[in-house]
Amino acid sequence: MDSLKKSCQILNPFLNVFAPVMLTSLKQNCKVSSQHQNPRRFCFVEMNIEKKNFYLRYCARRPKILSTNLTDQVTRYASSQFPKGLHDDKSKKITNMQKGKNKKRGKPTKKTSQEDSGKKMARRKRESPNYFLAIQITEDEIKRNVREIQEIILAKEENLSTAMIGIDTLHLTLGVYSLEDGFSIIQIKRALDKFHSQLKAADFVPPCLKVSTLGHFNHKVLYASLEENQGLEELNTLVNGVRTSLENDGVFTADDRYTPHVTISKMSKDLYRLRKLGVSRIDPSHYQEKRTAYFGQQVVKSIQLCAMNVPKTESGYYYVEHEIMFS
Repeated sequence: MDSLKKSCQILNPFLNVFAPVMLTSLKQNCKVSSQHQNPRRFCFVEMNIEKKNFYLRYCARRPKILSTNLTDQVTRYASSQFPKGLHDDKSKKITNMQKGKNKKRGKPTKKTSQEDSGKKMARRKRESPNYFLAIQITEDEIKRNVREIQEIILAKEENLSTAMIGIDTLHLTLGVYSLEDGFSIIQIKRALDKFHSQLKAADFVPPCLKVSTLGHFNHKVLYASLEENQGLEELNTLVNGVRTSLENDGVFTADDRYTPHVTISKMSKDLYRLRKLGVSRIDPSHYQEKRTAYFGQQVVKSIQLCAMNVPKTESGYYYVEHEIMFS
């Protein structure tokens, strides 16, 4: 009890200054009931300055451990007042309460490293990509021929209008990535710049791609293929190189699949509406006459890091977070 009282006395200045901040954050997370809104009722506080979190134990009939993120202001204050922090003292009370909480819910108190890694992998798979590497289609000839294909399809199936890809957004996708925070974005930018330097040192010559013939993914996605020639081989080498370079710097793609193509139409853009209208696929008879059409040539001018969840620019293209240019 003496050590507990001493801890409370040490933490009084901290609670007096930042109690409103803590309570507001806790309320937003719905983790504080009406009877537990007085910070003076905290009987134990364990702080972890490095991870910016803390644990609060209430003087209630059934104590709970609550956690929330600390603001930078709270962290700075706590660091100055408690340089070593109270988190270095691993309290048995906190450990016992955590065990009791896990036991009550039927969860194991100890998890093997294999289980942890399995859960991390499952969590990574559930993460939705929010960035992608792309080669922008800039040649007018390709854009004009893609628009012609779209108009031919729409003349036969007008309901597919919302499934058409905007001409200004035409591109080749090299890989998709889940970048959770600013640090991840900085990390991939540095990795791209490093790869760019390697290409310059090797006197890299940008490949020229020939876009021709139509293909599809399960009749849900219609795309223009790349002709199998030296340009495609050089592109595949470039893609393997940039992916390997990013992986060496700790940046991994969210999807290992890679099929170089220029998307013309995809039903996932408006799948719910199309299903209600009875459109279940992009009928190949709509574009049969253009199945072997030639679209044009595209020289790879750059590799772009594009954002999926950021509004498009005035030009109609994706917001480019970073770009490495080829001469």
